Amino acid sequence: MQIRVAAAVEVERPPGEVYDFAVAEASFPRLVHALGPIPGIVRVEMEGGRPLERGAQRRVTMSDGSEVLEEVLDAERPRRHRYRWLRPPAPPFNLLVRTGEGDWRFSPAGGGTRVDWTYTFDLTSPLVYPLAAAALALFRRWMQRALDRLPGEMQRARPPSRPA
Repeated sequence: MQIRVAAAVEVERPPGEVYDFAVAEASFPRLVHALGPIPGIVRVEMEGGRPLERGAQRRVTMSDGSEVLEEVLDAERPRRHRYRWLRPPAPPFNLLVRTGEGDWRFSPAGGGTRVDWTYTFDLTSPLVYPLAAAALALFRRWMQRALDRLPGEMQRARPPSRPA
């Protein structure tokens, strides 16, 4: 059984610029902070120094000391970044969820970019659905808070050029 959660934000920058910032290894710790029992991201490293490309793996170190190993499924600049967990999450989340797949989509919106981030989780059993639904509601807030930081972090990293 699967559950899907989603978050979105609009950023007043072109899709390529938003994509490049959002998927950069250094950006995840700036964007994804802990929320309650859900840890933040402290480091992201591409395995073997590979570029972000289909089939590459990356190690994500969380603020609780756990690590998530991910496989990149799609890296289509400036439209899509999709990945899946290669191992179950750390306890106690592993009692509810077997695996997860994240999907970031970047699309033109007005004069900027809309970012849609969805996560699809495979539950360990249909019996855990009520508990998983509650936990994943918090996870959705965690995702939304990360996306809400995106415009400000991009501004701090590199202010947009202004006409003279």
